[in-house]
Amino acid sequence: MNAPSRSTISHPSAWLASEVATRTDQWIQVLPAEVRQEIEAAARAIRNESLTALTGTALDLSRLPAARNYLAGIEREVMEGRGFVLLRGLSHDLDDAMLRACYWLIVNLLGRPISQNSYGDRLCDVMDTGRPAGGRRVRGYQTNAELKFHTDRCDLVGLLCLRPAMSGGRSSIASAVSAYNQLIERQPERVAPLLEGMNYLNLEEGGDSSIKRVPVFHIQDGVLSVRYSRNSYQTSMQHGAPYTEAEIAALAAVDALAEDPALRLDMELERGDMQLINNYTTLHSRTAYQDWPEADRKRCMVRGWIRTHLQRPVGPHFGDYGGVPVTLSRDVPST
Repeated sequence: MNAPSRSTISHPSAWLASEVATRTDQWIQVLPAEVRQEIEAAARAIRNESLTALTGTALDLSRLPAARNYLAGIEREVMEGRGFVLLRGLSHDLDDAMLRACYWLIVNLLGRPISQNSYGDRLCDVMDTGRPAGGRRVRGYQTNAELKFHTDRCDLVGLLCLRPAMSGGRSSIASAVSAYNQLIERQPERVAPLLEGMNYLNLEEGGDSSIKRVPVFHIQDGVLSVRYSRNSYQTSMQHGAPYTEAEIAALAAVDALAEDPALRLDMELERGDMQLINNYTTLHSRTAYQDWPEADRKRCMVRGWIRTHLQRPVGPHFGDYGGVPVTLSRDVPST
């Protein structure tokens, strides 16, 4: 039952920016030499310029014992600890195909990669396609527009940086658990609407545009989880979904807390960096960005959605966190 709670939550995932900004050694992790060498050696055998070919390659993860053991610790920190890790340490001279291959191995060691879109892609290049934000069958990651604080539909989202933008594209995260605690302490009247649910619009390239009512915060067996997408709520409003004044005020309160420098941690991802985030405890956003004029310098991140080995008690409205249904094929033109 998602009953209102009047108690704050004490947990490593309830962090403040001031606490983590000065302790980067606790969340910026560098691959040990043995692990890096193991991953890069395995990546050479599966390296492919095509993402589709890469993700279709059979993997023998038993050949990566050091990496498996190390990444199990990373998974625990993300899913049961602070809720995020910035992973570094791949060789600086790796080309794009090798970086993607290394990342694909890491994604598979952290859990099971799942479909992120109607085409069934399990790795996606996050870059500006020139399509307008808010357009039909256009998702935010395909544009250079600002992505407001949100969570993704998976246990863990990973982002590999291939190329940063010419300007903008700053990544920010905030603890949803700390935001909840702040609401309990300072704005308790905003909590009930967030627990009861908001109209949420789901947009897919395949044409799914269903609106459903989903709690923002949910407590299952004493464990708090968040599902939040400010852009989706705004789009729901534009499509006529009803929102009460209390609901709009509650969303505004969450936005303000996530953007508050006291809760918001900003980071600039460099080539080879891998940002790993717990989608139940940590909100993330991206500022709008401007690309370099040269096509081969365009900002590009590689995203993976992961179903982790470690599971938490969650409500039934998280039932779609197993992957986006595959309804389109690139071999068949969409209508």
